Amino acid sequence: MRRALWIVAAAVAVLVVGGRANADKPAAPVKKLVEEVVATAGGEDKLLTVFRFRERVLITATPAEPVKKDEKGNRTSVVVVGGDWWIGTAKRDKDKVRVLCWAWSLRILLDPKSKIEPIPDTVVGETPTFGLRVSESVKAPVDLHFDKKTKRLVAIDETDTRHRFSEWKETKEGHKYPSHVAGHRFTDRAAGKLQEKQWYQTDILELTPLKELPAELKK
Repeated sequence: MRRALWIVAAAVAVLVVGGRANADKPAAPVKKLVEEVVATAGGEDKLLTVFRFRERVLITATPAEPVKKDEKGNRTSVVVVGGDWWIGTAKRDKDKVRVLCWAWSLRILLDPKSKIEPIPDTVVGETPTFGLRVSESVKAPVDLHFDKKTKRLVAIDETDTRHRFSEWKETKEGHKYPSHVAGHRFTDRAAGKLQEKQWYQTDILELTPLKELPAELKK
């Protein structure tokens, strides 16, 4: 009888220890999804780190006319992904835009502080998507939605807004980026319900990867 009880106790101990060990490892399906979306972006080496971009950003409920060839834009910024963001030489103090850029670069998925979990599939526009939620490395969870077929980023849900990405382009160095982003506020984020009209849009007119931060911004 004692021997039988000892065997049962030992088996329970093994299951508990094994369960804890497995809990410490990232879930295999999530790890695979991260690898797939990063590969679709060209691999880790092609994810943006430091870059300058010129854009036409508009606060408008009505989608603007397509960008013209000679469009000059109204804002030029330098970004250190996961770090700071400058407009001209003035540093932005909005954490939301910093996190948004970090997320669409996909580098947020590779940060060791990020906790990544799968979220239910949904449809963004007319595109069936799967999703990944990032927490712990950010103040509020961020949801990234990817096209089920292409594995390309389609949208990011951050606090009160869904940012939708389209018109993807590629730098001559092979960095892929969305040249058009439109933001729609949630009426009910839990239910995935959005306001019919957008509240902003931005069109990236030019994007240049940088090897390091410009000297005038290192001060």
